[in-house]
Amino acid sequence: MAELDKIQRVTIVGIGTQGSMIAFRNALYGKTVVGYSRTEASIQTCKNKIEKWLAYFMEEGRLNQEEADALRSRISYARTLEEACKDAQLVVENVPEKIEVKQAVFEQLDQVCPPDCYLNSNTSSLLMSDIYARVSDHRKTLTFSVDHDDPIRNNYLEMMWNPSTSEETKKAALAHYHTLGFEPVVTEHEIKGYSINRVWRAVKRECLYLWANGYTDPAEFDRGWMIEWNTNIGPFKLMDLIGLETIYNIENSYYAASGDERDKPPAKLKEMIDAGHLGMKSGSGFYSGYDTEAGNLSVDHK
Repeated sequence: MAELDKIQRVTIVGIGTQGSMIAFRNALYGKTVVGYSRTEASIQTCKNKIEKWLAYFMEEGRLNQEEADALRSRISYARTLEEACKDAQLVVENVPEKIEVKQAVFEQLDQVCPPDCYLNSNTSSLLMSDIYARVSDHRKTLTFSVDHDDPIRNNYLEMMWNPSTSEETKKAALAHYHTLGFEPVVTEHEIKGYSINRVWRAVKRECLYLWANGYTDPAEFDRGWMIEWNTNIGPFKLMDLIGLETIYNIENSYYAASGDERDKPPAKLKEMIDAGHLGMKSGSGFYSGYDTEAGNLSVDHK
């Protein structure tokens, strides 16, 4: 028998590319959502994306006007953590993939969240046991991590337990994400990068090497990849979707952990980022012409 999802109030800390999608997904499945950002500009960007997704879902026949209005009403916004988290049952941290940034956020969450609030990090490469280093012992039992791929159009996500995750938290986490229509793939013990994501990371590292050293063109490589593996997106466009800053930070985290020069992200990627080519969110990366407000719905993939 499936576990009952007791989580109805969800706070998203960081409503950028993936945070806005996670907020939409939770509201789509009936959760009350608070999106947190320190700036009004990012809140407005998130609202614009929500409107685009609502329009898309209505065009697809997945929502009618009444349902779209109800979904919109379930999402509110806050510019202080205290306000955002005061009634939260689950907080999904979605800040940049840098350990010091995530640690600082979790230290603040420990101070402002209700005592029985679950803490969840959306991270691709960092260990939750490192992220919660300054969190109280009680809260550690309520922590777990997930790695989303595409929270709008993809039901896949990876979930990983850490040494302190309680059995009760495991059941609550699985129940919640099943209720959101996801099909979680669980990594039972902490390892950098989860399970499936470690394999994706090996592909990504080799793709970056081939591109940076002039062996392949991103579009040409993606064309071959899609033919061979029968997919609608290749690795380079997927990196654009994720965001090239995030890709760079993830690769740097592996390099910092190993010290192996083969794990170091190519300088050419940093040059690209410094030039403002950040992927989908800036309009250009390995590809160009993205709609910066449409979210990942502007990328044709499944």
